[in-house]
Amino acid sequence: MRTIFRNYDHSYYDTVCNFLIEISKDDRRHMNWNWSRWEWMVFHPDFNNELSNKIGLWFNNNELVGMTTYDHYFGEAFFAVKKGYSGLEKNVLEYAVNNFSDGDGLGIAVNDTDTKTIDLLRSYQFERNNNIENILECTFESFCFEYAIPQGIVIKSLDLKSDLYKHQKVLWLGFGHDGMMPNDETTINQQKRMLSAPHLNSYLHTVAENEEGEYVAYCGCWYNLNTDYAYIEPVCTIPQYRNKGLGRAVLLEALKRCGTLGARKAYVISDDHFYKSLGFYQHSHYTFYWHK
Repeated sequence: MRTIFRNYDHSYYDTVCNFLIEISKDDRRHMNWNWSRWEWMVFHPDFNNELSNKIGLWFNNNELVGMTTYDHYFGEAFFAVKKGYSGLEKNVLEYAVNNFSDGDGLGIAVNDTDTKTIDLLRSYQFERNNNIENILECTFESFCFEYAIPQGIVIKSLDLKSDLYKHQKVLWLGFGHDGMMPNDETTINQQKRMLSAPHLNSYLHTVAENEEGEYVAYCGCWYNLNTDYAYIEPVCTIPQYRNKGLGRAVLLEALKRCGTLGARKAYVISDDHFYKSLGFYQHSHYTFYWHK
């Protein structure tokens, strides 16, 4: 079986999305790197696009069968191959080590049940690290989507055309950034890029808006009709509106909308009690292995 290596360029964007969708159907060990995490990362302001041609792709004829990518910037990576192509794993891993390491080495998160990949990493002198990723899951069949909101608050879809500044502000305040929010041309262009992701469905990105028209809570939610799951990234509420049920409201509204489109479950990378209190439960746990 002969495969051909190619460096990534943006013409392969959907090819990578489809690859990640396919491997999540066959094997949910890789749910921490689903198609929507890829989309969120590539269009995130912190993603270093200048390095993207280093992303490695392996093809059998025109079928993408293996890939490796860095996460935002060098120092962390993901790699996977399709079922039936396990012989590629060493080549893909070696490429990741040689191309995505930084001054501290390279970290790769592995599902704790994936003993085969753990053994492979250890054979390349990777050592277990204290960093982790945790995946929670909820299934919609018996899930409660009910919520209450304070008077004066409206739950609505994110307006991609006119609400760049309001979206930027709820993220800035909701995630506790210090100082004045930047509002220069570069920042606005980055915000435009974030909201230009090709599969972003604004109907599923929900906000809580107060009487002054400000966004005070936000839930980013991603769903592809070729999957049965939604992915949550991110959820935030600005400090003065916390403990009012608004994070719950925007999240449940987003998931309810995903359900109307065909989703049957949802995943989030978190171990937070907030999600567990809504009915999320443990799906999988990932531990980082580090190569220095």
